[in-house]
Amino acid sequence: MIRVVFIVVMLTVLSQSALAYQRPERLLLATQEWFPYQYQENGQMKGPGIERVKCVMRVIDQPYQLTMTKWDRAQLMTEVGSQHGFFLASRNSKRDEYADYSVPLDQQNWSWFSLSDSTELDNAMFKSQVEVAALFGSNKWFWLQKNGYRVSKKPRTPKALIELMLNGEVGAVLGNDAVIDETIKKMGISYRAISRTRVKSNPLWVYFSKAFTKKYPNFLNEFNEAVSQCR
Repeated sequence: MIRVVFIVVMLTVLSQSALAYQRPERLLLATQEWFPYQYQENGQMKGPGIERVKCVMRVIDQPYQLTMTKWDRAQLMTEVGSQHGFFLASRNSKRDEYADYSVPLDQQNWSWFSLSDSTELDNAMFKSQVEVAALFGSNKWFWLQKNGYRVSKKPRTPKALIELMLNGEVGAVLGNDAVIDETIKKMGISYRAISRTRVKSNPLWVYFSKAFTKKYPNFLNEFNEAVSQCR
């Protein structure tokens, strides 16, 4: 009887050990159109965010599928389990509830953009009385909500975000420097018309659902180790 129990225990340990080194047949990651980090051109996904993820997949020899969709949908798909993760994302407590983050793949700078350099962005009156905006579903949008700013608009593209400011529907927008700069260029707007005030810098990560990292407990460590080879 003791021998039978011992064999069962050994088989259980071996099974758990094997599971730790298993990988998904195909890794499913969702992202958003977020120029210049990731975008589509002639039917192909491009940008430094895309290239770094592809590089990591090559290093660890992992089959994968990337899906470009709306940002709030990319996060929801990960939360409900139809995708294994999403990128590139800054960290917040809501995402931490259902997903684990990798080491940083890139970095972003957050800044206020407004039409007047005399706007007192740190003023308590500005926070309580002036409508502001950020990309809906982004960490910046939730940050504004959390910190007591007046936020009701839900722009889903950088162009729509800037148009809110140009049309006077909001007093300022909180955006990613690189994304807003590229959008301003595309729209042909004079930089002299827009004031910028730096808020902070944030790392950008890949988030993997907790259900995924529980099922494949060694995957995140392998992914993180490979990132250093893809700078």
